[in-house]
Amino acid sequence: MMSKNSIDKNEISSKILQYGSDILNSDAFRKCAYQRHHLHGTVFEHTINVCIVCVRLTKQYTARGVQINEKDLIQAALCHDLGMLERDRKYKGRLDSWKSHPEESVRIAKKLVPDLSREAQEMILTHMWPVAGPPPRSKEGRILCMADKYASMADWRTWLTRHRFAERIKKQLDEKGILQADRK
Repeated sequence: MMSKNSIDKNEISSKILQYGSDILNSDAFRKCAYQRHHLHGTVFEHTINVCIVCVRLTKQYTARGVQINEKDLIQAALCHDLGMLERDRKYKGRLDSWKSHPEESVRIAKKLVPDLSREAQEMILTHMWPVAGPPPRSKEGRILCMADKYASMADWRTWLTRHRFAERIKKQLDEKGILQADRK
């Protein structure tokens, strides 16, 4: 049974498509599926996770009477890491990409959404706070920042879980002597 504030997958995807179909159908966004991000995922996977968290948080806030500009938030969420595309070619290293990709993301976003609001641009520019850049000024910017950090932590947790699971299996196989043949 879903609570009155819960949101289902169809509602989430409908919201994302309503405000972001042009972005999702772009060549730039398609490239996100092939750009590695964090430990094992892609920019595409991370971005969709950020959007899901944004839509869920928006539902929680609006249920409490807080007005959220969902269009700007979803467009910013879909574009926030587009500057990470081809990062190994564009940036000197991880720290440089953390600092520089928000501006590059805005540049790409403005091409995809010519009427992208200043508020959405500001959300993209500040999504790396407190790691890099200034703090977000709007509640939507804070939601994006929070969703980005949450999704990033989930990316790391998934990797750690998979890594630990693989290590447990390896240990069990080693204890049974199955891996011993490889060492000879």
